[in-house]
Amino acid sequence: MDLNRFCIKFLARPETNIDDVAFIEIFHEWIRLRKLKGTPIDVADYRHVPNGPGIMLITHEVNYAMDRADGQFGLYAQRKLGEGETHTERILDLARATAEFGALLESDSRVAGKLSLEGGQFLYMANDRLQAPNTEETFAALKPDLEAAAAQLYPGQSVSIARLENAPRDRITAVVKVENSMDMATLVQVA
Repeated sequence: MDLNRFCIKFLARPETNIDDVAFIEIFHEWIRLRKLKGTPIDVADYRHVPNGPGIMLITHEVNYAMDRADGQFGLYAQRKLGEGETHTERILDLARATAEFGALLESDSRVAGKLSLEGGQFLYMANDRLQAPNTEETFAALKPDLEAAAAQLYPGQSVSIARLENAPRDRITAVVKVENSMDMATLVQVA
């Protein structure tokens, strides 16, 4: 499989309890202080959209969102541009960038102790329904790339990759999970 457009989402742990408005100030400050790699552009507030993207930090390369889709709060990243010759390399690039973003966010004093993301599991969503329809065949084609990326993200750990059962018109989604919980800072160090 050779996809360029896809998303990754690291879910928040159940103990996370935070008002989304805090992300607006943080993301604006990150743009002003150039805390991120790439080219940050703007912050967008979509809190009015039920189960929507919440607060987004838009960059030239990736859109990051503190997302509430499907009732699951977490850090969502949509790849627009990035490194990687192969799909596996592009998955790694986005997963690492998202983990770095998540670790930076968790360490911010305004949300420290209130935001906790699970680094030992992420959702992968193909963002190209033409090249990657939501079928078993597509999942079979995606799985080797996800396995190769997971082996590098989680060295020495047992990884499971499962297709999320969702409606055929939804994006194909895979759940990549290791057996042990991991925080984002640890994921950044090992990945």
